[in-house]
Amino acid sequence: MYTTKRRTLLRVAAVALMALTGLNAAHAQEYPDRPLTVLVGYKAGGQTDLVARGVARVLSGQLGVPVNVVNKPGGGGILAAHELQKAKPDGYTILFHSNSVINTEPFMMKRVTFTPDDFEYAGMITAYQVSLATQKDAPYDTLAEFVAWAKENPGSSYGSLSPTARMIMEVIAKKEGLDVNIVPLKGGGDMMNALLGKQVALVMSGGIHYKYPDELKSIVALTTFRHPSAPEVETINEAGYPLGMDSRTTLILPKGTPRAALERLSTALKAAETDADFAKVVSAANIPILYKDLDAAAAEVRESYTQNQAIFENAGIEPQ
Repeated sequence: MYTTKRRTLLRVAAVALMALTGLNAAHAQEYPDRPLTVLVGYKAGGQTDLVARGVARVLSGQLGVPVNVVNKPGGGGILAAHELQKAKPDGYTILFHSNSVINTEPFMMKRVTFTPDDFEYAGMITAYQVSLATQKDAPYDTLAEFVAWAKENPGSSYGSLSPTARMIMEVIAKKEGLDVNIVPLKGGGDMMNALLGKQVALVMSGGIHYKYPDELKSIVALTTFRHPSAPEVETINEAGYPLGMDSRTTLILPKGTPRAALERLSTALKAAETDADFAKVVSAANIPILYKDLDAAAAEVRESYTQNQAIFENAGIEPQ
């Protein structure tokens, strides 16, 4: 009797496995069969939005369905990430954003509890040349020169797009005893307007400012590497502040999205590497292309999460 029951259970398990395999195969064959929605966690006009719309065109051409970009600004991408978590994990709702919303923001705010395992990833496409940027005619060309200037000009304004941007300035200001007014901004368009209009003395930019070489400049790179667009500018680590962090635009999906959908998206995203129209979009703003497939992207998010956690802890920063 035991043998009979065991055989019955094995047959049931086999049938269930075949059904699941069949569903996955069917999903792979049918996906996508309707429009995709790509969420962007910033207002229109900034670097992330610019690249997202270029990627949407590539994905639409590769997948054969419309890909609609929807801006959901708030909290440096946190609002959009929360909305993504509510979406059905079927591959039709995607967040196109910097991986910083997962590997950085949780170390800034208690209410943000994202971990790399809370999402799925379909790939990465561009790297951010994050830096502190200012006007070309500003009386400082390096971070050290800005610190000296800010000491003589208390109350200067700094534009902040995200909790991380705020943290960078707060760490510098605390160490150097600066009085800096932090001005919250909601998107790359706001940031560029504030910078070009000289409403702020400095901003943390994801790299869109490199589009205006005659009007704007970087004073320090906030990445671990010097930027291709300004190789003469030192990194924040070289300047004496161990805060260098790297970020990349990532296709982020709800937890549980089928592997078949992720692979389909990853393959479609890779086409952006050699797409002429996409190259024009990113080259106009000096945005470097650095494609990673779904597995490499997932590994990058996990590794950078651990690395950034150490940076925040070593800096003595606790989530607020």
